[in-house]
Amino acid sequence: MPLDQVLMQIKDDPSLKWPEKMKGDPNKRNRNKQGKLKSFLGRDHKDEKLKGKAEELSPPSLGEIRVIIGGSSTGQSSKSKKTYLKVVQSVQLSGRPPRDRNTDEQAITFTEEEAERIHHPYDDAIVITLLITDYTTRRVLVDNGSSTDILYLPAFQQMRLGRDRLRPVNSPLVGFGGMKVQPVGTITLPVVVGAYPQQITKDVNFLVVDCSSSYNAIIGRPTLNSWKVATSTYHLSVKFSTDYGVGQVQGDQLVVRECYLAMLATDEQV
Repeated sequence: MPLDQVLMQIKDDPSLKWPEKMKGDPNKRNRNKQGKLKSFLGRDHKDEKLKGKAEELSPPSLGEIRVIIGGSSTGQSSKSKKTYLKVVQSVQLSGRPPRDRNTDEQAITFTEEEAERIHHPYDDAIVITLLITDYTTRRVLVDNGSSTDILYLPAFQQMRLGRDRLRPVNSPLVGFGGMKVQPVGTITLPVVVGAYPQQITKDVNFLVVDCSSSYNAIIGRPTLNSWKVATSTYHLSVKFSTDYGVGQVQGDQLVVRECYLAMLATDEQV
């Protein structure tokens, strides 16, 4: 219905009382009685006060739980650790890493169709196969929570690498519960991830550890960041950019279950 017809219908409605025309000179009116809506503009400020009050009444934190660290990813010397700290502080203050960004990198995505290839439900880890110093190495755990890359001694021995190639390590690895493990040494080995031509080949600094494990190696944050990978535990997949498109390594659920059963068998023997 047109607006003018609506106004004509409600004009004579006795339940509606139209406001009287304001009398007097508009320039002489009391300005203090105007602008009542301004009070609503201050709500944001009041909300901030209420938020601050709620924070004051909240119980204090008992402490801060940090990630588990260990190994030699930042270097052994005091100078290298201070340099690493400065880089971290630079990122926190500037909001960006102190390097140029490559805008030509491909977008990495995971689709629901890829997840349909996985047997659900599950809470499996990502266990992949890598080519380490020309050996096809299975049972490699992708661990975003590890601050170092680990090669277990049995795998090192199967690669027929002499111990004379190991470099000494002074810092122990610290795991859950505060347990410390002294590495046998460290070694730099070439690692290939992915299938040709969507693959990356880079040297990886492994800590060689002599302790029982169902895995042959662990790839941690140093290498994952170096490869610029995106991991998805939901898809059990690792993806990364290459000069020939996005590469991918799929986790093996069967191998994961085998590793799990092997760990249970080891625990029973202890």
